[in-house]
Amino acid sequence: MKKIDWDNLSIAYDKLNDRYVTKVTIVKGEPRKNIYGDSPEEVIKTVKSLVYQSGNQEYMIKKGIPLIELLRYNLSRRDKAGLIGDAQYARTQNVLKKIEEFDIANKNVKELKESDYQKFFEQLAKKYSQSSFDKFYSEVSQSLDFAYRKKIIEEIPLDKKFKPKCKKTTKEIQALTIEQQRILTKYLENATLQECSYKNAMLIQMYMGLRIGEVNALRIKEIDLKNKTILVHRTVTKDRNEKSIIEERTKTDAGFRTVPIPDNILPYIKEQMEIALNNKDKLLFLNRNKSFVTESSVNSQLKNRLVKLKIYEEGMATHALRHTYATRAIEAGIEPIVLSKLMGHSDIAVTLRKYVTIFNEFKSKSTEKTDKYYNDLDLFNKKVSLEENEKEQKIAKNNRNHSNIIQFPRRFVANDNFER
Repeated sequence: MKKIDWDNLSIAYDKLNDRYVTKVTIVKGEPRKNIYGDSPEEVIKTVKSLVYQSGNQEYMIKKGIPLIELLRYNLSRRDKAGLIGDAQYARTQNVLKKIEEFDIANKNVKELKESDYQKFFEQLAKKYSQSSFDKFYSEVSQSLDFAYRKKIIEEIPLDKKFKPKCKKTTKEIQALTIEQQRILTKYLENATLQECSYKNAMLIQMYMGLRIGEVNALRIKEIDLKNKTILVHRTVTKDRNEKSIIEERTKTDAGFRTVPIPDNILPYIKEQMEIALNNKDKLLFLNRNKSFVTESSVNSQLKNRLVKLKIYEEGMATHALRHTYATRAIEAGIEPIVLSKLMGHSDIAVTLRKYVTIFNEFKSKSTEKTDKYYNDLDLFNKKVSLEENEKEQKIAKNNRNHSNIIQFPRRFVANDNFER
């Protein structure tokens, strides 16, 4: 029987089970456990992981901890404190799985330097979009803050001033054009619930901007017909075992909101409320099996209808309906801060980043209206017609490198985004 020592750990080969085994006490005072593995290294790795996850900070201070184990322990701490729900836990687990693909994941945080983290983040910035990158950065930053507070590391090896910018462009927001929206709306107005069972869910998304999970979690009690509002405070999501559940919280804290119901879709909400009277918990939407409606079910039905209506474009899903609402709102002149609240975004910066192209188009059109207004006021003796203005813009566009074009220093150019 071959034995290997690791911190006084004895590992033996178990002929009966054809595996390596050790018996160890993970937490003082608790019974010893048999830990198995296909190799001594696997046994050691499992035991170490269990020691880290037990919260043995004395051991961590003495021996250190691999970055990936620190991230897992920090997630476990937040989970036990009730700071995250099942959906966020599952999303964070996916983030950790992706981090584990990098060499830095299994290195001891006591040995890692600022340059190691900088190199790691630069690799992430090349591979992922800004929103994904921010999740990686947040997990690592939070965990290192914890390690510093608990004296596992002597200093925080991150300089947030040098946080890399992502090279990968953010995926362009996909929304229905006005004509596509007109065609789909006409179809949903005239379709029966037998023909399109989730038609009212699609209308709520397209004209109120809710996430599909928020729509599918609505009950009669959340609908205020007198004030014509919907209270959004729950969502259908998946637990850590991929089972559909209703989470008694929204994706973000800002997701808890009250949204006004447009008059045009009020009749369809009332129609769905009639059906909900016979549903469990008075849920507005249930599938044929009387279970929670999932995003994939609505996606499948939406795609099918868009294809039949000949307005489908690659990648269109229920989120396109939410983006359609936001796009029409911006075109109508809604203020970014108001749209941010209605959409349930955690920060106005999220709204500006997601819809920067549309906001810029809106600003351009607003400027044209201002120019026309100045002309109408007859403030200048010499007027420039719209045709002349368009001609000048065309010439400037075709002669961008011409020597007589003045380029202002960058610091004098207005930010592309609205001020916060």
